[in-house]
Amino acid sequence: MDIILLAAVAGFIFLRLRSVLGRRMGHEQPPREEKPRRPVEGHKGDFEDAPVEDNVVLLGDKGRATEPSPFAGMPLMRTLNNIRQIDKSFDQKVFVEGAQAAYEAIVIAFAKGDRETLKMLLSDTVFDNFENSIKEREDRNETMSTDIVAIHSAEIIDATLEGKEAEITVQFEAEMISMTKDEDGVVVAGDPQPHTVKELWTFARNLRSRNPNWLLITTRRAN
Repeated sequence: MDIILLAAVAGFIFLRLRSVLGRRMGHEQPPREEKPRRPVEGHKGDFEDAPVEDNVVLLGDKGRATEPSPFAGMPLMRTLNNIRQIDKSFDQKVFVEGAQAAYEAIVIAFAKGDRETLKMLLSDTVFDNFENSIKEREDRNETMSTDIVAIHSAEIIDATLEGKEAEITVQFEAEMISMTKDEDGVVVAGDPQPHTVKELWTFARNLRSRNPNWLLITTRRAN
């Protein structure tokens, strides 16, 4: 299971996403996606390289200097440092900021049924899964509304590097209000009360690829 294109300079990222997506309009939990070699709950799919697009959000900032970390000896930081050795543009703080903006963008686009935005952000396989879910909702004449009250945290918790293939997992904790209504306006899922969502999203990229985009390849619930 694969997913998305991501992040550049935080302020620029967020403003650009806002201009594309507008106000928060709705969200229901997207189908859980993951790579076959990482069996966890949810559907499975194959990782695919997405084409380079002009309209993308990039994770990494070529203009920002990297500060040495006091945790450089830890396995996670060691892997992130190794990623930075291969990709000099990589900066973990900018990556997290971009991942957070991308999290919000995908959640909102899925809830709104915004296929154009999802097409820009998702690999073909994952886009098909999302589109099928949106179409099922439309066939039932259901609509969603979601307010992302806050993203309380976004933290890198794992990273792997095999050759030039890098994967970074970010844990998100967000508070949101989600409801799905039928054609008569009756709530059939969710409720008007805020609830907390904890998820793990894994991003992947070939660090030597001409494509600068990180793809979201796995989403799953955090314990």
